[in-house]
Amino acid sequence: MRLRTEAYKEIMKKKGLTADQICKSTGLSEFSLNWILDNGGFTGDGTLKALAVAAGVELKSIIRPDPSDNVENGIEFIKDAKTATVQFCQGRYKSRIKKLAAERPEKCEILAENKDGTLLAHIPVE
Repeated sequence: MRLRTEAYKEIMKKKGLTADQICKSTGLSEFSLNWILDNGGFTGDGTLKALAVAAGVELKSIIRPDPSDNVENGIEFIKDAKTATVQFCQGRYKSRIKKLAAERPEKCEILAENKDGTLLAHIPVE
């Protein structure tokens, strides 16, 4: 999920809320708030909830829940492990994983392709 930044700015304007008021209510620094508002609304769920409370609106009115907006990629592995679990939403990485799985199925296993477009796989750490 991402913050609908233009909608949030409009809510702030309509309610006469300043960045300072939002920061005091959420615990965010002004730098952090401006970064969220100026860089696509990327932030954690807890911050989104705090921003909703600070503006006095329902969370659903300020988030972009469209799963096609998923921009998260993740890699998990344990030190000295031979495999890693990866999750990618970006096409270039998904293509590389699919190619690796086709070329080396004993080393790379695609576990799922989710409805939101993410690919989950086990790959060699090497």
